[in-house]
Amino acid sequence: MIIQNQIVDPGAADPNVGEWEDPAQVTVTLVDVTDKTDPSWVDSWYDADHPSGPHNLYTHMIDNEWYIFVANPEYETCDVGQGDACGGITIAHLNFAAYGDLPRIVKVGEAEVSWESTRGGWIYIHDMTVQSWPGEDHSDPRHDRTYIYGAYWEAGLRIFDTSDVPHPGKDLAEYIWYGSLCRLSGGTQAGCTWRAPEVGQWMDFADLDGDGEPDSGTTGNENGGRASYIHYAEPIDKMVDASHLGYPVGKRHLTFLATEVLETTIGTGMGYLLDTTDYEVNNGKLTFLPKLIHGWEIPFAEDHLIPGGEEWLLFSPHNADTEIFQTGLPGFPDTSNGGAWDGRIYLSSYHAGLWVVDIETLFLLGLDPEMNRTEGHMLATIGYNLPHGRDGEPLDSAYYDFGWTPFIWAAEYHEGYTYLSCITTGLYIVQLDIDIPYGRPLND
Repeated sequence: MIIQNQIVDPGAADPNVGEWEDPAQVTVTLVDVTDKTDPSWVDSWYDADHPSGPHNLYTHMIDNEWYIFVANPEYETCDVGQGDACGGITIAHLNFAAYGDLPRIVKVGEAEVSWESTRGGWIYIHDMTVQSWPGEDHSDPRHDRTYIYGAYWEAGLRIFDTSDVPHPGKDLAEYIWYGSLCRLSGGTQAGCTWRAPEVGQWMDFADLDGDGEPDSGTTGNENGGRASYIHYAEPIDKMVDASHLGYPVGKRHLTFLATEVLETTIGTGMGYLLDTTDYEVNNGKLTFLPKLIHGWEIPFAEDHLIPGGEEWLLFSPHNADTEIFQTGLPGFPDTSNGGAWDGRIYLSSYHAGLWVVDIETLFLLGLDPEMNRTEGHMLATIGYNLPHGRDGEPLDSAYYDFGWTPFIWAAEYHEGYTYLSCITTGLYIVQLDIDIPYGRPLND
């Protein structure tokens, strides 16, 4: 198991163990959990130039070797002179060689955004997802390659190609060279020089004030990041053909983005469904050409706001999960719009709970740009759930008092059930009625 810690508010930890200045408090830590009753430490990694620690971790196998990807946001200590944006993505190999059954963490490089490719504003890596290209077309140059989809706040979505990462099975000398440089430099950019090339970006945030510019800190109407603080990025595992919805024939690759909104004067925070299928190749360099299908926000968001202070993040989106269902199977429902698939987004939204959004409807809304926002977002909404205490009793928090319970910040769909993680009150398992046939009864 790989775990993380990050300094956000050291005074809010209860119990407050150790000294927050100690790098051991903000490392990536590898733990052996083979014996569930007695977990044991295996290894740790700390980037000396990312003192606030990791915010998000992801694991992915590349050519039969495990790699970990670490989002290291920096909020204040940014060196713009280096050309890189605040923080970055650490890329490390889990090396099982010469250590028996227990691996060691070997950092081999990073993925970084260059300031020159942004509009400025508040820029740092927050969350990311790694995916091997799911398409089956061998003529597509992305076939068998692996990409990072990073949420970089006002730098939007950033896509990096990590297929050619230093790899012990491909070029051992190169792997040892970059791994050694990273270790000798403490993981800093001064010596850890391999970079995953950036191969795509998207910053066309919603223009909610109608001034012809995407809303952001540098273009106007920032409004707490309602449209521009891109916090989460998830490429959908399965490609889909949307020709039955009025789109050209062919499989499409989709990516969902969610903002995280601190406070607003109006609204709760946008999510975006992107088509990340198209690409171009210039001088041998492939570049993704993402385009917006449609955005989504909690219906009637214009009637609400996020006050800030103790009520910061109140109704904001956070992390999400997606699922594509095959239709036409015996014994399973078909709630689609007539194609061979149905798709849903399961979006956590802090004190607004879980919201489930229909992907096909977002496709249809993309063909009707004149539709009223609230009406369109209502059409795309399948349902929501706000966890609550028995008979309406307020839910208690054992450690962290954010002033609001529940505070749902993660949603994961798995085999018919949706698992919700709450900062203050723990784990909930909920089920959408049309997901019931896809799940195993809990008493089994």
